[in-house]
Amino acid sequence: MAGRKSAVDSITPRHIAYLGLMHMLGAMVLDGIINFALATAMYRNTKEPIMIWPLPNTLAGEAAVTIILQTTLTWILDRLAVAGDLKKGLVAPLRMPRNPHPWIEWFVGLDDVPMYSSGRKERIRHAVRFHGKRIGVMILFIFVVFWPVTIALLTWMKANGIGKDFSPLGGDFNVWPFPEIFKGVYGFATGITTPFVSYIALIYQGETLIRVSSLDSEDEEDDGNEEADEDEDYMMMENLQRAV
Repeated sequence: MAGRKSAVDSITPRHIAYLGLMHMLGAMVLDGIINFALATAMYRNTKEPIMIWPLPNTLAGEAAVTIILQTTLTWILDRLAVAGDLKKGLVAPLRMPRNPHPWIEWFVGLDDVPMYSSGRKERIRHAVRFHGKRIGVMILFIFVVFWPVTIALLTWMKANGIGKDFSPLGGDFNVWPFPEIFKGVYGFATGITTPFVSYIALIYQGETLIRVSSLDSEDEEDDGNEEADEDEDYMMMENLQRAV
């Protein structure tokens, strides 16, 4: 496999395939399978009724927790996956689009990358702030879009006796494999947000590559730079590359 490619100005057919197949369809299927397996472990042999609201087996709470955990893991792991794919040359990084939407610029977050030397603790604090804000906004958006619709659908199903357990356990949705299918489909649906994370990561990596290349060019053209300036440029590059 070829090495890292140069950043390109716009999305190519290869990007469409990469985002659409690997990071949308592939991610959705994987999320669905993982959530189905988790639900099987949680609910298959439960001795408690599975309800919409009451604890301990609450599908409303399960839906909310799934959004929080899945979104957090998607943001972290998918960005790492994109960085790895770029190193292998699987796809080219992207440049920031012309006249980008402010939200795209904010999620990419190049303005938040510190351009100064910092210690390990400061880098960790910055990473928590940088990623935490963006994960939080994504969680809020996905929650608003998916959770109310899901609860409305579950309420309708309950009213029509779909999934109801008529045994002494008496849960709303204890009939196997309703809870497992619910969580699997829910994980599959919320996985549709993964390509957005991948797209943001492609732009971040592309703009970072351009900035680093620009710094390298300036160093080559100006041999008279003071050593302190060179150290500052080096630390700038390190900070850019660390803030994955």
